[in-house]
Amino acid sequence: MTIAEFIAACFWPLAGLFALLLVIVRNPARRRYILKTAGGFAFLYLGLGVLYPQSSIVAMIDQYILFGVLGPAFIGYGYVRWRQDRYYGLPVASRETLAVIGLVSLGTLLAGLSVTTLYPDFAQPRLVLEGRAENVRSGTWRKAAYRVDIAGRTVKATTPDYERLKLTPYVRVEVGRGSDYIYRIEYLAN
Repeated sequence: MTIAEFIAACFWPLAGLFALLLVIVRNPARRRYILKTAGGFAFLYLGLGVLYPQSSIVAMIDQYILFGVLGPAFIGYGYVRWRQDRYYGLPVASRETLAVIGLVSLGTLLAGLSVTTLYPDFAQPRLVLEGRAENVRSGTWRKAAYRVDIAGRTVKATTPDYERLKLTPYVRVEVGRGSDYIYRIEYLAN
């Protein structure tokens, strides 16, 4: 396990710990301290995610799980706002109604992206490819994806895999069917 995988694996336990502390602690001064600490950790994880995108497969899975959590949260918040707007009798074509439609649409998009990526990756058997790693390339500044062609199929790689695949070895890889990321690499003799 690399340091990047360890940091990414600690994200959800820390998020759960801070959520539990915020539910349990009633003292306003302590709650502010917990919120500042949680905000600091969130800022740290966001900064690491921006500076080191695709540092590990665990970080990529965390990203899709976060989308799966934020999607229903946006939908629920949009529904609550819509119910409040209906209760207070706001007009149908108001700015608040458009904001609710946008929130629900964004939540649906995030939840759909998460489900269509994670379900095939973990519920269906992984695609096994065997061949020489060819045409190893990195993305542009807008899309920082590392890609490699193995056995005539283009797959995505994380940063450590990309660095090893630059040498164009003969490999057998397991690729997730939803995300097209390499989950496991076995280096074979040339």
